[in-house]
Amino acid sequence: MRGPREGFTETLQTNISMLRRRLRSSRLRLEHFTIGRVSRNDVVIAYLKGIARPEIVEEVRRRLKRIDIDGILESGYIEELIEDHPGSIFSLITRTERPDKVAAGLLSGRVAILTDNTPFVLLVPRLFMEGLQASEDYYERYLLTVGVRIFRYIALFISMLLPALYVAVTTYHQEMLPTPLLLSIASQREGVPFPAVVEALLMEITFEILREAGIRLPRQVGQAISIVGALVIGDAAVRAGIVSPVMVIVVAMTAIASFTTPAYDLAITMRMIRLPMVVLAGLLGMYGIMAGLLAILIHACSLKSFGVAFTSPFAPFILAEQEDAVIRLPWWALRYRPFSMTENRLRQRPGNMPGPPGVQAAQRQKRQGERRGEVGDG
Repeated sequence: MRGPREGFTETLQTNISMLRRRLRSSRLRLEHFTIGRVSRNDVVIAYLKGIARPEIVEEVRRRLKRIDIDGILESGYIEELIEDHPGSIFSLITRTERPDKVAAGLLSGRVAILTDNTPFVLLVPRLFMEGLQASEDYYERYLLTVGVRIFRYIALFISMLLPALYVAVTTYHQEMLPTPLLLSIASQREGVPFPAVVEALLMEITFEILREAGIRLPRQVGQAISIVGALVIGDAAVRAGIVSPVMVIVVAMTAIASFTTPAYDLAITMRMIRLPMVVLAGLLGMYGIMAGLLAILIHACSLKSFGVAFTSPFAPFILAEQEDAVIRLPWWALRYRPFSMTENRLRQRPGNMPGPPGVQAAQRQKRQGERRGEVGDG
């Protein structure tokens, strides 16, 4: 993947130097705090003066000063102590180990929270769409990025809804399937002793146990356990008549789709949502799925991260910010920063579009004319 290879370390001063190397501007502000009665951890908030909204910076200060705890061992402590909705299934604070991602966030008007003894830096506010955006999206050609992002959104719905859709269709809505496919699925499930909902829950729970076991084991052993365990258990379960081959395919497609989500916390959220959706599909069919989706949408739309709507720019819909939501326009067309989290929207002047020498000369003349006009107006 294209992009810088270095990451933050556990030393705060080293992390600050990485950030300063990318943002060599007098606008970069660093404010130091000491949190923890016993641990006395150094915490730094970083922002760009004139770009970040002052009310967001002040809110970050207020929440950090409010913390009264004996020790901070990782930035996850601070994340849980300053978030807006602690009972939500969605994470409202971004965490990252990449200095380039933090620098890009500061240029967009966000505020970074750096903590000593951990490589993870917090970024606020956070939007839902950021969980489906990767740093590499801004380093590759924009046309390729558009296609990749669309695939990620499709994979997000697959990872959340595919098992529930299978349960609902095979249990309540068989008329939605073509007759040959319906007969094929019926013949495969003929010897399965469990209803579809129990079959789906059994396979999903088994796969999650395998995935968690693979994470906790050493890397070489963990990968072998995940792959071999899934193959052996899936094949043995089909041969024993416990699950149908179609269910194994559905669970495998769901697992593969969940790996496409760049943000690990959003991928876990989708995994946790998947099981209740399967239960709703088993109880009410498509009506249960729609009710579950509406509940998730209502909950997500009610969330705010440091005063900014979590589902922005989709709800509320902001047309000007759609240029870097599902799609990404080329860099020369991304003239404005997000309106909801910055007081200085202008990112670049017009006329940066590349082209043949004649076109570039015309654009240069246009820029010079605009600058002369600005000087005359001033």
